[in-house]
Amino acid sequence: MIRLEGWRRLSLLAGLALAVLAIAGCSGGTTVSLDGTAAKSGEPEFAPDFTLPDLAGNTFRLSDTAGRVRLVDFWATWCAPCIEEIPMFKELHEEYSGQGFTLIAVAMDLEGAEQVRPVVDKFEIPYLNLLGNDEVAESFGGVLGLPTAFLIDGDGRIVDQFLGPVPKKVLEGKIRELLDADA
Repeated sequence: MIRLEGWRRLSLLAGLALAVLAIAGCSGGTTVSLDGTAAKSGEPEFAPDFTLPDLAGNTFRLSDTAGRVRLVDFWATWCAPCIEEIPMFKELHEEYSGQGFTLIAVAMDLEGAEQVRPVVDKFEIPYLNLLGNDEVAESFGGVLGLPTAFLIDGDGRIVDQFLGPVPKKVLEGKIRELLDADA
């Protein structure tokens, strides 16, 4: 019993440490609230111009989509909340991709395309899926959990950051707002 109690205490401390890190990690310009919205503080930060392969091995560069509103979503096939967001992302892609919006999914699965492709095929995901790495995640200031998404305006500024699943009405409202501002 003593070992179990000690293990519980260690688990609790580890959980608290992760929560503190999550709060500290979000404080560098964006604070994420419990309802999935984000509030900016200080000067806007610009998205890093990363380069990653897609599932076919083609190279994608974020700067190739300059001038468009972008949502960069870090996800993984084993992440239940990530999978739950796919139908919403498909709807957003269908509704807004012709209006200047690009959805970029960055899969953080260690096994790469072999693990990601079956999920993309199963859910018939039409938007861009890239194979991510720790370097790109760190270039965004660190991805502390999945899903994590960054909403980027047409000038490349990160205007919102979301840790965890985001309600559709929140995300759609912000996308519309940015598209209207860029029009």
